[in-house]
Amino acid sequence: MHSTRVLRSGWRQAIRGGAVALAVLAGSSVLPAFALDRASTVIISNVGQMNTLDPLRADYSQTNLIDNTLYDTLLLYDYDKTLVGRLATEFSMADDARSVAITLRSDVRFHDGTPLTAKDVAYTFDRLKRLGAGVAALAEGYDTTEIVDDTHLTIRLSQPNSLFLGALSKIYILNSALAAANAGDDDGQAWLQSHDAGSGPYQIADVTGDNVTVSLFEDYWDKAEGRPEAFLFRRIDESATSLNELRAGNIDLAFRLSDRDAVTAASDPALGVLMLSIPFQTEVVFNTRTGPTADPRVRKAIRLAYDYEGGLAGLRVGNGSLANGPIPNTLACRPDLPLVKQDLDEAKRLLAEAGVPDLKATLRFQPAFEVQQREATLLQSNLADIGVSLNLEPIAFPNWLASLKDINALPQMMLFEDFAQFPDPGVMLVKGYKSDAIGTNRTGYANPEVDALLDEILATTDYDRRCELYVKVQEILDADSVMLDMYSLTRPLVYRVDKLQPFQAHPTVMTFAPSDLRLVTK
Repeated sequence: MHSTRVLRSGWRQAIRGGAVALAVLAGSSVLPAFALDRASTVIISNVGQMNTLDPLRADYSQTNLIDNTLYDTLLLYDYDKTLVGRLATEFSMADDARSVAITLRSDVRFHDGTPLTAKDVAYTFDRLKRLGAGVAALAEGYDTTEIVDDTHLTIRLSQPNSLFLGALSKIYILNSALAAANAGDDDGQAWLQSHDAGSGPYQIADVTGDNVTVSLFEDYWDKAEGRPEAFLFRRIDESATSLNELRAGNIDLAFRLSDRDAVTAASDPALGVLMLSIPFQTEVVFNTRTGPTADPRVRKAIRLAYDYEGGLAGLRVGNGSLANGPIPNTLACRPDLPLVKQDLDEAKRLLAEAGVPDLKATLRFQPAFEVQQREATLLQSNLADIGVSLNLEPIAFPNWLASLKDINALPQMMLFEDFAQFPDPGVMLVKGYKSDAIGTNRTGYANPEVDALLDEILATTDYDRRCELYVKVQEILDADSVMLDMYSLTRPLVYRVDKLQPFQAHPTVMTFAPSDLRLVTK
């Protein structure tokens, strides 16, 4: 993204008591030159390139983290993982899972002062349908929005989708007039890279390279005491640098420290360390269609080779728990499956039965994450113990995602961290394992029995019945060894205790919601 500065009229540029000008910081691009009140500004270290602020890409954690401050959703999962209204005061799904009736709040204004109406909801979903990318995958089946009046609407679906309600917690509503005025020839994607069209508690103050500053929106409909005046999301890729900057007071929160640096941080009384349980699971997915991993015996043998306990204790410093199923153990509706374990003798027996005693395999991994490199190397060593030669190939995450669009281009094996976009098991199971889910089915898995169960899930609004079906699907996936589940993770998050109050993991914003952070009361 080009370095662009966008200053909103609501941003207070005047230096107030205690304000300081932010200068160039080590390891980052030039940061905003205007004055920020450091006492009321929270600086968060962010990792990696910030490609866009377009809510279309709220399926990317880096985009979603910042957009959480800029936009609102119709619905929200609260910290009890209960779906509640946000911009919507009332909502209900039809029994056939083909429509959702919505009543909107009447007191919401966008950052330019425009009131929220049903037209903005319709525009947002119509745009997703046109672009067909990002969070549009969560709103599958969207057809049209029937507007009754400014605050009443019905979203119509072309096919049953019981997960649609949950998806509304991930879709940020756009200011239709502003977005349309800046649509250009790409439906506003270029403009929304570095501008916002939201109604959230903050608005963009500055975008400089990968560093983004947002300032408090004074006319926000849901005011709360203790909100910071501003957030600065500052790119720092190195964990050790983030830790040093935390100790020096140059940043206030780091959520992607290495597990080992988090242990070091725990000894500093100025820092608080939160171990957040989140729906993340480290795993290897197999190509189930072509090559040797199309044989479930080969997949099971590879599963039995990995040193799970050593990986969790040595590489993840014990921050998590051994996996026992295809989805993270923080989600509901999971079967009672045994914990993963290593069994080299059984792995060798399965390879001999499959007739591949000298198996050569390839694993792709993301080199940007040091722990993944070590996990890949550990699996390589473990497989050598059963006579399997594993070639390691680095791949950038966007390139891997692009490969999923072609069922014939799937990597033989891919190591990554899977997570639920919202706390319903269906969001992982339907997108991950339905045979026609091209672009999100990472394994090429095609099982008519599973497809039938997933179709029933999409047509069932009764959650208890869906829960039963979720369990059945997971049992089949586990029996077919579709993936090598390693461990469900807890993520360390380190913050300055003199600046921020303690907080919790958020159900839909990985790992936490900046808009819910509150300053320490002096």
